[in-house]
Amino acid sequence: MNVAIVGGGFAGIGAAALLRRAGHGDVTVFERAERIGGVWHHNTYPGAACDIPSHLYEFSFAPNPRWSRRYAPQAEIQAYLEDVARRHGVAARTGTDVTAARWDGARWQVETSAGPHEADVLIAACGQLTTPSVPPIPGLDRFGGPAFHTARWQHDVDLTGRRVAVLGTGCSAIQVVPAIQPRVAHVDVYQRSPGWTIPRLDFAYRERTLRLFERFPVLQRLDRAAIYGFHNLGAIAMTRHRWLLEAFRVLGRSQINRAIKDPELRRKVTPRDEIGCKRIMLTDDWYPTLTRDNVELVTDRIAEVTETGIRTEDGTERPADAIVLATGFATHAFVAPMAIAGEGGRTLAEAWGDVPRAYLGITVPGFPNLFLLYGPNTNGGTGSVVHTIECAMQQVLAALELLERADARRIEVRPEAAEAFDRELRAALAGTVWHSGCTNWYVDEHGNDPSQWPWSWSAYKRRTAELTPGAYQLTGSTTHAPA
Repeated sequence: MNVAIVGGGFAGIGAAALLRRAGHGDVTVFERAERIGGVWHHNTYPGAACDIPSHLYEFSFAPNPRWSRRYAPQAEIQAYLEDVARRHGVAARTGTDVTAARWDGARWQVETSAGPHEADVLIAACGQLTTPSVPPIPGLDRFGGPAFHTARWQHDVDLTGRRVAVLGTGCSAIQVVPAIQPRVAHVDVYQRSPGWTIPRLDFAYRERTLRLFERFPVLQRLDRAAIYGFHNLGAIAMTRHRWLLEAFRVLGRSQINRAIKDPELRRKVTPRDEIGCKRIMLTDDWYPTLTRDNVELVTDRIAEVTETGIRTEDGTERPADAIVLATGFATHAFVAPMAIAGEGGRTLAEAWGDVPRAYLGITVPGFPNLFLLYGPNTNGGTGSVVHTIECAMQQVLAALELLERADARRIEVRPEAAEAFDRELRAALAGTVWHSGCTNWYVDEHGNDPSQWPWSWSAYKRRTAELTPGAYQLTGSTTHAPA
């Protein structure tokens, strides 16, 4: 069985490694960048690091006992992923862009920048945080200095002694600003709305601790289990028992009050949304950085970018030598820019319409032998996407095992199973914190949520561990048996 995987980040490399471990040798990974790594290849901005503890932000089958810190920095995560690929024999075709894929009734015809490719099974591991979002700010194209997104950091631009404008106060900004503040002349931070934070409590591991993790792997597994339990509790708080969020709110307010004494600045950074509606950010140095003499938090709306700076709606123009766009990603284009056409030539975009939907975030009716990783509604306000990817791959591996055991050509989710799951999911989403009235990247302007998983992560693990009887249909075998 020939498997094609689109994407060389955690999902793609993890999928290929697990497939090889399960005995599937004919696996091809396509990655459009010149190097694997996904978001960890592209996001090399100063201060870039994970906000999930290292022992959970790794594959369970490839533990790394030598993470240097509690929260791994970008370069270490990139090196870890490359090491996993090397040790598991995953050789990606880097620099190869997949532009389209079409089901011809028997196989997937994949169009790439290096030529056509045929596959029995197609796995889309494109990720949700791959395409930078650049806001349509008037005048941005006429700015006289360098302007770039955090995910496309221009390392040849020296910010030392310069005035920098940072647009955004989300997860990237709270890492970038503290990292560049000591060396720039001034930084203006433009905030649309504040987000809740809690302490990160990051620290470097001592060499003695690393040797203990190496000698006694159970210690690392216990730490991973404790972290997982905490994040699973966070998921329960955001979905079923929102009263648990009050403890996080108290912690967040305390962090603000301890770091900021100026009442006006404190007012600006204190969120009015329910905690958890936007992603809770982990930081130890964001608020202290905002109190520095060379930092100004600007909450007036941006009117336009001029040739020399940024003008806000109150008429104030602040000069800038460089602009950093910490403005997030286009998160709802799950397979962009690839065009996928399934049964009868119907595209995935046509099947989805306004809202991407997939059974368990993995399969879509009418698209045989197609599996999505980190697909619709598999994100969360807590938890590790690496764990989520592994869970989804258990469903994929079970489906492929059934396909081979039945000697069938194709497997696809039944429409009635997908529709029932979607009804259940939408009903559960309505009561979650993400639908409590704030503006976040999970929910679109029409109130649709193609992003979030509305239950605990233990529930996702349980539901993906095996195939639900009757959920899938096999064809091309002598029995045409339902799964």
